[in-house]
Amino acid sequence: MTAALAIGAVGCDGSRASEKPTVRPAATGWRLHEGLAPSRGGTRYVSPRGSDRTRGTRRSPWRTVQKALDTLRPGQTAVVRRGTYAENLVMTRAGTPRAPITVRGERGAVLTAGRGQRDNVPLELAGGSAYVRIEGVVIRGATGPSTTNVYASGDAHDIELSRCVIRDSQRQGFFSERTTSRIAILRSTVRDNGGDGPNQLDHNIYIEGRGHLIANDVVSGARNGFGIQIYPSSDHIVVANNTIVGNYRDGIIVGSDDATTTSGALIVNNIVARNGRYGISTYWGGRRGTGNVARNNLGWRNAEGSFVGDGIAYKGNRVANPRFARASTGDFHLRRRSPALGRALRPWAPRRDRDGRRRPVGAGPDIGAYERGR
Repeated sequence: MTAALAIGAVGCDGSRASEKPTVRPAATGWRLHEGLAPSRGGTRYVSPRGSDRTRGTRRSPWRTVQKALDTLRPGQTAVVRRGTYAENLVMTRAGTPRAPITVRGERGAVLTAGRGQRDNVPLELAGGSAYVRIEGVVIRGATGPSTTNVYASGDAHDIELSRCVIRDSQRQGFFSERTTSRIAILRSTVRDNGGDGPNQLDHNIYIEGRGHLIANDVVSGARNGFGIQIYPSSDHIVVANNTIVGNYRDGIIVGSDDATTTSGALIVNNIVARNGRYGISTYWGGRRGTGNVARNNLGWRNAEGSFVGDGIAYKGNRVANPRFARASTGDFHLRRRSPALGRALRPWAPRRDRDGRRRPVGAGPDIGAYERGR
């Protein structure tokens, strides 16, 4: 792990932006890529009752997920059966654009941290990994002073994390280095990460790099920091149709540090509610970024304001009660007469919502991770 994991924003100047967007989305390089191609090659299996000396078939599965990561070829899939796998996994293999590698969990498949390292990281997507899909697994329990549940490092690119639950790390939930590109976190839950680091420096998602996408996710309960931190070296990150609630500090913060900065971030169609400070904010510890846009988001009861900070163009955002079905139990579906219904900008609304339901239902798509329709 690198020392970068300990970096965190320390504040926002609190001013309200008055600048208007100066670029159109089509001119910025923003992409709403909605996942990798299907993996149509052979299927292998992993089970707690297996053995890594077998061929990984349905009847003779492998024992460890690391065996699958070390063996799969482009187009192949590993099905991880129900059970807990305590391994510090490292992925270095690559699929191809037409034949990605998939690791898919059955219901109840849990990847948790191993032991014996200063920072025990359940899953590292290291340099060399590309066109890889991680789907349907719980990833939890990272330990150490500078740790994370999912670590994207080196030149890792074209990675998809979909329908995952990423929770209960001592520090970060997800962390990507600035050298990574085109990572998509889709239809996932990222919650309850952090708590053991310095004040405000733990996060559910700490994202650096280029061309990443965070869409259709629920990001909640960061215990000692921010829901999503786009900081300090990021380029053309898209955060679309997420529900971001109940984080210790801000729902989303965009910022810089020294010579590095965030530019071209698009934050659109999100619900940011009941966060401990701001809904969406900025912090420029270094050079102020350019071309950052937050539009068509819905804020509600963020402790010190919903849309604040300079260096970002706010447009078409609204403060109103999103009318969650039952927020107290973590049910963030929308009720009738929610101001989020039919209000999402269609070009930036994924074709399916967090539940896999097709968008839109009705005249237009809904803001947030869930589609209800009128």
